[in-house]
Amino acid sequence: MGEQQHPLLIVSVRLLLFAETSPHGPSVFRRLANLTRAGVHLLLTAAEPDQWFPTRGNTDDVLSAQSRLLKLIQEAGGDFDGVYYVPRSMFTQDRKRAAALTDILGRYKVEAADATLLSSSKPFLKAAEKLGFQVTTITDGEAGTEDLAGELERFGETIL
Repeated sequence: MGEQQHPLLIVSVRLLLFAETSPHGPSVFRRLANLTRAGVHLLLTAAEPDQWFPTRGNTDDVLSAQSRLLKLIQEAGGDFDGVYYVPRSMFTQDRKRAAALTDILGRYKVEAADATLLSSSKPFLKAAEKLGFQVTTITDGEAGTEDLAGELERFGETIL
């Protein structure tokens, strides 16, 4: 890690949705909470939905998932900064990914070397790695949740 006092950890919402129902989930959410209490900025990322649904009288699945994840992290004693929805585009997706990651660095005023991305999206990880982020590929599903818990443990050991 660079000289940044409060590193940035970016985790895919998709991975945490798998953790929500996994036996390893409580460990994942506890570790995330420990990191945020130690000053790590936690930002979740997700692909921008094709369509946002009005919340008045309807349930927006994207926003309800975000609320559930926030509740799980808060119940473990932590918090997250928010969810960054990465715009999608059929013809300019690579540029959208790079632009989103650059925007995130600017918002947090951190160098790429002080940002870590945990995701299952190989194209998103590739874009982050090109910019100088620390990246780790986490597999989707049950096995991935166990890997995510282990990776969060290792990340905590390097910064705490």
